[in-house]
Amino acid sequence: MPFLGLPPELHIAIAEVLPIPDYLQLRLTCAYLYDSLSPPTHRQLVDAEATDWARHHNVFTCRYCLRLRPAVYFADRMLQHRRSRAARDCHKRFCIDCGLMPREDGGTARYGPGAQVTINEQFFVLCLSCHRFLPGARDRHGRNTLEYPLPTGGCNNRVLGEDRSSFYE
Repeated sequence: MPFLGLPPELHIAIAEVLPIPDYLQLRLTCAYLYDSLSPPTHRQLVDAEATDWARHHNVFTCRYCLRLRPAVYFADRMLQHRRSRAARDCHKRFCIDCGLMPREDGGTARYGPGAQVTINEQFFVLCLSCHRFLPGARDRHGRNTLEYPLPTGGCNNRVLGEDRSSFYE
């Protein structure tokens, strides 16, 4: 008998005993299982970070979108010290995309214009005029600065928000 031929109660019972990485993969196999199985909680996702699977794939939990995402989707400081894997404040970690979104209460975004963020050991600044991440500059002493290294002086060059494919590789 095929798996989908089993009663829905058995699907749920089987899914509940699976490790979280397998549970997430099972939810993605078809629309029926995606709708039938409840999404994992934030606590389950944080616990999943400690698995060998999560370490091998270098994924971390975002507290707002409730997803396991690769490390390149997080600012470096979200993956270090108290917010590192299994650390005291790991439940407070959020991805860059959620940091750019306005807060639920209608407030401002967590990363506002002028925010300086290091992503994958590269320094970026959220542009004050176009509200996109631009590569930040370093002064002659190697310190981060808000000077933009754009030869034309415009915001439309080398924008991270337009095409992340080369950045995430």
